[in-house]
Amino acid sequence: MNNAIKICAVVPTHNHHRVLADVVKYLREHDLPIFIIDDGSDGETRDVVAALHDPENGVTCWRLDENGGKGIAVMIGMTMANRAGFTHAIQIDADGQHDLDRLNDMIDAAHQNPDALVTGLPIYDDSIPTGRKIGRWVTHVWVWIETLSLHIRDSMCGFRVYPITQSLGVWRDEGAGHKMDFDTELMVRLYWRGVPIIHIPTKVTYPDGNISNFRLWNDNVLISWMHTRLFFGMLARLPGFALRGGRFDAKPSSSSPSPLSFARDANPNARHWAEIDERGIYWGMRFLGMVYRLGGRRLCMIFMFPIITYFFITGRSARDASQDFLTRIAKINNGPKPTWRDSFRHFMNFGESALDKIAAWCGEMKIDDLDLPDRADSLFSYIPRDKAAVLFVSHFGNVELVRAIASRDRNFRINVLLHQKNAARFGRVLQKLAPESQVDLIEVTDIGPDTAILLREKVERGEWIVIAADRVAIGARDKSVLAPFLGEPAPFPQGPFILAYLLQCPVYMVAAWRTGKRFEIVWNKLADQIILPRKDRVGKITEYAGQYASWLEKLVVTKPLQWFNFYDFWATKKDDNE
Repeated sequence: MNNAIKICAVVPTHNHHRVLADVVKYLREHDLPIFIIDDGSDGETRDVVAALHDPENGVTCWRLDENGGKGIAVMIGMTMANRAGFTHAIQIDADGQHDLDRLNDMIDAAHQNPDALVTGLPIYDDSIPTGRKIGRWVTHVWVWIETLSLHIRDSMCGFRVYPITQSLGVWRDEGAGHKMDFDTELMVRLYWRGVPIIHIPTKVTYPDGNISNFRLWNDNVLISWMHTRLFFGMLARLPGFALRGGRFDAKPSSSSPSPLSFARDANPNARHWAEIDERGIYWGMRFLGMVYRLGGRRLCMIFMFPIITYFFITGRSARDASQDFLTRIAKINNGPKPTWRDSFRHFMNFGESALDKIAAWCGEMKIDDLDLPDRADSLFSYIPRDKAAVLFVSHFGNVELVRAIASRDRNFRINVLLHQKNAARFGRVLQKLAPESQVDLIEVTDIGPDTAILLREKVERGEWIVIAADRVAIGARDKSVLAPFLGEPAPFPQGPFILAYLLQCPVYMVAAWRTGKRFEIVWNKLADQIILPRKDRVGKITEYAGQYASWLEKLVVTKPLQWFNFYDFWATKKDDNE
């Protein structure tokens, strides 16, 4: 622990006095000197603040005759603290919203990371107004764009520990918003300077009778102007960011990870698909789901465009994978060499598929939106409702349409096998978007006896088992086979074929994709029953995998922008280095 730092508290207030004395008492019990800045409050609050002034006992109050805004009040408090020899200031709102029981955790984090900005990560109860919730998520998305990072998880919480010297440096050299735009702008500019951001989860409530200083029109205008400044500030810093290998600051902090550590490394092709985090999937899907319900698909696309643009700019390994894939397609189709515009369209199609997922689970997609082959009128025209089947799917198009529509039948269940890291995330999204869904998500890293027994019980009840057959799990690189795919052998997992063999039921290959305003589905039987002889099990799996790869290749060649494996699908050399 670093004992060289000196911490005080800065408490700005504008017409908040009901619990101010309690806040002061709590801080003094923790032996924290306090600077209270009365930001032009009315008479009652002014009198309460004046009565608390007691410099000999660690409480210093300062009054501004006119309301200048939270930013002005906090920076005046930091200036006073700096002159008094303090190195860090805990900013605490005076209205009692913050959980002060996390104060010791904030202080400990500051001692252990003296160069960092320690901030509360809000955990809200049901008292948060819906408008505030929506506004916060809009700001989160813009901050991710402005920092080219997902590292800042919340920029609006007013419960934080500032390093005073760095904060005053930003205020002096660049400035920051004076009112409700202050907290976010100062944090982003500190991040640009290489200050690490540490989050401490903290409960936030909106007490009954609490007076809000938020001015709906004026503050929304200020916040919009702030994001405009920060966006163009990011663009101005972009050349240096690129030259420094994904850092805004010239001198990287050893305790601060690269903001693009999730998206790039020295050898992007060496990364397994499961190690490439699907960035912000849970909160991003929830946010888009909320926007979709409020404003529909068109509004969602407006929000999504800058997000996809950001991922395109920062995701070098994904861009390279897209270019490699589209180059292979161009050779097969005798087409022109793909450009970055083609890859951007590839990314946008991926974003559009995310919206289709949301629409499907929100109940917006109906059976009438699907073009079923053979003029069928139901998904169950292919498989009787009471007959179990294994469905092989892939990261092509949007098979969520099949899952979502079939799962609306309350007498029918679908079981989806997902990689362990993604199952919990998607499960939380699904619970929010479609709580009535008849889909069970099953986490798997390997198909062991427990999984086989569980799935066997589901098959006996006539349920569907859905598994992706185009990706090799991270713990099963030695359990793959090579099959020709787009002109070169590619690894396909053995697991789905072994599972289908154990379950002893028909196996179908399924895909669905958008064509204009409608969706097409293909549905082909791979086998009535997978048979794997003991003497040549791997050879037989290779044969089945070849049939699956050939079927999938025909789809991919005709609809290449519906292929969403943004990693080196053909990489096999990595295994040699492990």
